[in-house]
Amino acid sequence: MGRGAARREEILALSAEMFATKGIAATTVRDIGEAAAVLSGSLYHHFRSKDVIVGEILGRFMADVQSRFAAAVEAAAAPGDRVRGLVRETLRVIDAHPHATAMYQRDRPYLREHGLLEPVDEASRAVRGYWLDAIADGVADGTFRDDVPAEVFYRTVRDTLWATMHWPTRRGHDTDEFAEVMTTLFFAGFTRTRD
Repeated sequence: MGRGAARREEILALSAEMFATKGIAATTVRDIGEAAAVLSGSLYHHFRSKDVIVGEILGRFMADVQSRFAAAVEAAAAPGDRVRGLVRETLRVIDAHPHATAMYQRDRPYLREHGLLEPVDEASRAVRGYWLDAIADGVADGTFRDDVPAEVFYRTVRDTLWATMHWPTRRGHDTDEFAEVMTTLFFAGFTRTRD
């Protein structure tokens, strides 16, 4: 990687951290320049605007999400294993992209106002398809219950997994171990079965 490309990556990383910490709207190009030790004018050499930086961070984030989810689905034939893989990859994505995850969760109004939400939501809809296909296949083959709507199960699992990034106890668990705990909870519930 050349010096210019390395500098660009450094600016992206610093920007993502600042956006996640301060919020996108509250972070200025000047703030980014100061953090990267470049003048604001020099920053425009790498990026036309703050929104271009935001778009690139979230674009990379969603591309990684799609790639990971596609691989998880490809690697597992059984619906339960596909859902288990999607749970694991969701947690891994949060670990790999904590700043982009925070930006997407917290700054949706900014993203909408600046025309940056639709590309992310479009990718998110594709990801939703992986979940709903696996759930529907599981209902069809008897792995999953048919008395709980697939959309309710999907949204419950999705929202819970993404919310775990804010749980103070989350860092106390290995990601794969935590994925198994969450999968067990989602699949079996919290009620002890009695013989």
